[in-house]
Amino acid sequence: WLHTNSIDYNEEFDQILLSVRFFCEIWIIDHSTTIEEATGHTGGNSGKGGDLLYRWGNPQAYDHGTSNDKKFFDQHDARWIDSECPGAGHITVFNNGVNRPGTDYTSVEEIISPVDENGNYEYTSGTAYGPEEQSWIYNTDFYAWYIGGAQRLPSGNTLIVNGPTGEFIEVTPEKEIVWEYE
Repeated sequence: WLHTNSIDYNEEFDQILLSVRFFCEIWIIDHSTTIEEATGHTGGNSGKGGDLLYRWGNPQAYDHGTSNDKKFFDQHDARWIDSECPGAGHITVFNNGVNRPGTDYTSVEEIISPVDENGNYEYTSGTAYGPEEQSWIYNTDFYAWYIGGAQRLPSGNTLIVNGPTGEFIEVTPEKEIVWEYE
């Protein structure tokens, strides 16, 4: 019922990032939480037990937005950008675009989560999690209705794979295609 399709680990904060496709969201949880603590709302490094530390992509899923606020559409491959790459600590997501309003297309998106140096996420109760918008979006010229991925490279470019067709492209931060393989 969740279709969790990617998992990434942040060693610095001891946190886990999940892509939860059927909710059209990404979630972050505290890896340090014990099984017992995970059944409640206290414990672990965060002090929040099994509660979500952060979520983003579809505030309608937790009654803090409408369908107009939705950002992800059956996404895959959420990951933290590695420390040796530009944007280190930000999150990239392969947004498949399934049932996106308007034209069907896939995008790769970068999010700067509101996290402090201790791994705590800023959140105001009763509102949608921030940020309001993605910090970088690359709109592909293909539609990958299922599967796919993206990874930031040390050069600052982003490698993107269209899962259904096996097409690869590498794009610059300025969204210029460096090379492609079809």
